[in-house]
Amino acid sequence: MWNGTRLLPEGWTTFVSTPAPAWRRREYGGMFWVNGEGQWNLPRSAYSMNGAGGQYTFVVPSHDLVVVRMGHQRGSAAGTKALNQSLAAIVAAVDAAR
Repeated sequence: MWNGTRLLPEGWTTFVSTPAPAWRRREYGGMFWVNGEGQWNLPRSAYSMNGAGGQYTFVVPSHDLVVVRMGHQRGSAAGTKALNQSLAAIVAAVDAAR
């Protein structure tokens, strides 16, 4: 919902953030990656769109938070490690501000 207007169909967020039953690990939902295995320093309810070279868009409904990281292929492993550390700091800052 945005300013009282529905932008996506009812149930869309549940669909994309629910782990796919046929997927062995709880890491993929309806066309989005989910944090079901706790691989990111985010609440388990978070889900993401992941691009090549360390590009991520994380949606964290419990914190009314969206985090976007634009990355490059070179250095993506180091960038991803730093991103995960940063996510913990971002969530802690949001929690402290509540």
